Amino acid sequence: MFRVSPMCRVLLLVPRADLDAAIDEVGALGALHLLDLAGREDWVGGVRASDVAESRRERLDALRRLEALTRFYAAPPPRGLEAAPLLDVIDVEQQLGQWSAEMESLRSERTQLRDEIERLEHELRAVRALAPSSVNISAVRAMRFLVGECGWLEQTEVGRLEESLARIPHRVVPLERTAEGQLVFAFAPSRERETLERALRAVGFERLELPADASGIAGDATRPLEAKLEQAQAALRELDERFERARHDLALPLARARTAIERSLLSLEAQALAQRSESISFISGWVPRTQVDALRAALRRATGGRCYVRVEEPQSIDSVVTRREAVPILLRNPALFRPFERMVGAFGTPRWGELDPTPLVATAFWIMFGLMFGDVGQGAVVAMAGWWIFRHIPRYRDYGVILMECGFSAVAFGFAYGSVFGREDLLPALWFRPLGDVARLLRIGIAFGLAFLSLGLALSVLNSILRRDWAAAWWGPQGLLSASSYWIGAALALRWLASGRMGVRAGVAAALLGAPLALLWAMRAWTELREEREDGSGGSGLVAAVLHSAVELVDLIVRSIANTVSFVRLAAFAVAHAGLLVAVFALAQTVAAAPAGRLWGFVVIVAGNLVVIALEGMIVSIQAVRLVYYEFFSKFYEGSGLAYRPLRLLPHGASKEQA
Repeated sequence: MFRVSPMCRVLLLVPRADLDAAIDEVGALGALHLLDLAGREDWVGGVRASDVAESRRERLDALRRLEALTRFYAAPPPRGLEAAPLLDVIDVEQQLGQWSAEMESLRSERTQLRDEIERLEHELRAVRALAPSSVNISAVRAMRFLVGECGWLEQTEVGRLEESLARIPHRVVPLERTAEGQLVFAFAPSRERETLERALRAVGFERLELPADASGIAGDATRPLEAKLEQAQAALRELDERFERARHDLALPLARARTAIERSLLSLEAQALAQRSESISFISGWVPRTQVDALRAALRRATGGRCYVRVEEPQSIDSVVTRREAVPILLRNPALFRPFERMVGAFGTPRWGELDPTPLVATAFWIMFGLMFGDVGQGAVVAMAGWWIFRHIPRYRDYGVILMECGFSAVAFGFAYGSVFGREDLLPALWFRPLGDVARLLRIGIAFGLAFLSLGLALSVLNSILRRDWAAAWWGPQGLLSASSYWIGAALALRWLASGRMGVRAGVAAALLGAPLALLWAMRAWTELREEREDGSGGSGLVAAVLHSAVELVDLIVRSIANTVSFVRLAAFAVAHAGLLVAVFALAQTVAAAPAGRLWGFVVIVAGNLVVIALEGMIVSIQAVRLVYYEFFSKFYEGSGLAYRPLRLLPHGASKEQA
């Protein structure tokens, strides 16, 4: 705890013929953070990088084709895929074309059948519309000197059609009135076809398309069309079943094919970072010290013992000591603190040689959440919500643990406040009630801020000592001199908050505070002058250095005061939380006077508590994160380290979520 996992840099030498097998074994172990060996100054001649650009383009193209095939045709893969032999990526690329062709053929056949059914339905509709009028389709088609059009138009448009055709010989025969409108037959001489069509378009005529092979009385043509339609619909149902079976049958092969391609891409990336000679391949990276023996064993399995592993400690590497090379950081924390690694990682990764602040962040977060959200009932609801997330949503399991821990903290502070779902008459307050002693709550918030920020300053000094940066440890912006001044001020402030008196005379207090600040001012000015002389720039002289250091000192004092005052929000949100619940119960009492008031009052209390849990819980969490990021981390934490990202190939037949 507080320290990251110790790492070692390794150099692996394997025969070129065994490189793929070695990468596969190392990736299955999932412990090696690869380094790019290109441009290393200590390589001898004849060593060069592997050219994998063309292979990588081919794999990416195959992955895009596979994703398109999955998106349009394949069903989601089943959960919990069993381990299966890894598919050969070359076979996968060949099968992709076959799978695409099969699914495209089924899709095209289904589209054709649907178009055929749509055409038959349209023709059957036309024939059924003519059936009551006993129209002879054969006679209509046999006309030589007349042209006839059958279709629907609005009843009010029949008169307009007659007017449009008044100047030519014509006949408009109304047939049946249907839901689509008035069914009519319009006849005109063959030579007036264009005039008839223009007039029909002008009145919004919807043409009735008759089947090409229909003949005789319209009513006699319905049965053959109905039989064809039923046959086409049965064929479509069968084809849909085949299509669905093909989709589900393809889900598992596509998932395993994706695994094969992704593994191949990772392997190619590893090869690109490696170097090779005519007969040997070189791989380098960082591995946790506890995994070195497992890495050796994996390489021996892959190469039959034909390998060499050189292990180096970070302290023995000049590029690490001089900070030209970063050591990847692997955090190690107990289960209770581990979910908060996400919060720390969102700000940044600690540098090699620094302390891991995760346990302190977790503890402070619990205290701040409970202080602002103290309620036995509401805390229990938050904890149960976290438990449900932990059990049913594996992807957000860490957040479920954080909710459970914060819920338990809220329950503990709820007992201290004597609050259960906002009721303060069910339990005695083991400490005090927020609304009954706001001044005390303010003092607690400030005291917590002083202690929390003092801890941040102590960590800043300790990290500087661990890095052997003695100047930063003594007179840096967060060094021992500024920390001493802050601690003296914090001690005086805490004494005043507790008793109303500082315990020393004003002159003594000013001397205690001023001495480290004056020394810090002098050392910052001296450091600036020395740096200007060393880089040969000449600088602006002593006066400018003194003024610049004075501005920095004032800024440091103002920021320290502002950081401390920010913790007043702990008291403010605790009071707001209690005040919102008082408002909920006041509203419930008002509603209770109405008919069925007890029921509606109970609904108001339940709904109000749920709103407070959701709204206040989110706001309190945001404020706690803000205090950690902007007040605590600003004292000591840069987050500029390199996160540990090992080469990890997916297990055979597994998905990314399962790996």
